[in-house]
Amino acid sequence: MTDFVYQGPDFEDKVKKQVEFYFSDSNLQTDKFLWRIYEANDGWVELKTILTFGRMRQYRPEEKVIAALKTSDKLVLSPKEDMVRRKDPLKEFNELKNTRKRNSVHIEGFPSEITQENLEEFFNTKIVPNLPKEKVICSIRRIKTRSTKEFFGVVDIEFKTQEDADYFLKEVEVSYPQGIVAKDSADVGEKSVLRKMSLLTFQEMRESSKRFGVNEVTKRRNSFNDSRGNKKFGKGFKGKKNNRRPSKGQEDSKEGDSDDNSANISKVVEEPANDSENAEPAPSKSTNDEEKKTEVTEDKKKTEN
Repeated sequence: MTDFVYQGPDFEDKVKKQVEFYFSDSNLQTDKFLWRIYEANDGWVELKTILTFGRMRQYRPEEKVIAALKTSDKLVLSPKEDMVRRKDPLKEFNELKNTRKRNSVHIEGFPSEITQENLEEFFNTKIVPNLPKEKVICSIRRIKTRSTKEFFGVVDIEFKTQEDADYFLKEVEVSYPQGIVAKDSADVGEKSVLRKMSLLTFQEMRESSKRFGVNEVTKRRNSFNDSRGNKKFGKGFKGKKNNRRPSKGQEDSKEGDSDDNSANISKVVEEPANDSENAEPAPSKSTNDEEKKTEVTEDKKKTEN
């Protein structure tokens, strides 16, 4: 546990806002750890579990946190004040999922060293006051590389309404750290202007690139041609086995591999706006053994046939 204890005058508001977010439509079903507890206990989650989350460790003592949560109009405490849950029932999963996608914008161009706190301050001070409908943002998610967990300047942000998302996407130019700027402003460098598209559009582009394997096709074409585009080998050349052109099945298995960030799905991972920091449990040994037995049996059947 961190030694730092937050003592600001807005202690109550910060605690309430953070825990309400954990149970919000935007977060609850996307946080696998919290969602499992929620489903298993009729919506109740132990307060001591909530207090272990990264952004809650600074709020102590527990009695002060309980006092703050009592003022929430979105949460309720158990009679013993040791558990907390949503006041209103959760909407249907697919409905919430579609709403999140429809109201989200994919943004590229942030500095790689920016923190989650920096992003929240930027959006809350430079963007939220200008939104036409709801002066609030549901979630801000940094996108990181899957292997090294490094943030590379890409953010998905969910707005409360589609009207606010469309305004941010279509009506304004946004620069970091300036915020909303006049279009074609001479005072703003080209590199500081953030690139935006709807999350739905980005996902369609990503899936299209994965499906058709543009970069893989290019690599295969270049491997058989020189720098001028001429074929490297004669018509009857077969080459070694490892150098032959992949069969159709092999080509399909490689589709989607790319060094381009906009299409490289396998190498990036979304950093959730929540911070429960609990990994999925590893498969049990017995489960793995059963899978191996099944594979051996299937292989044996194929051989006998």
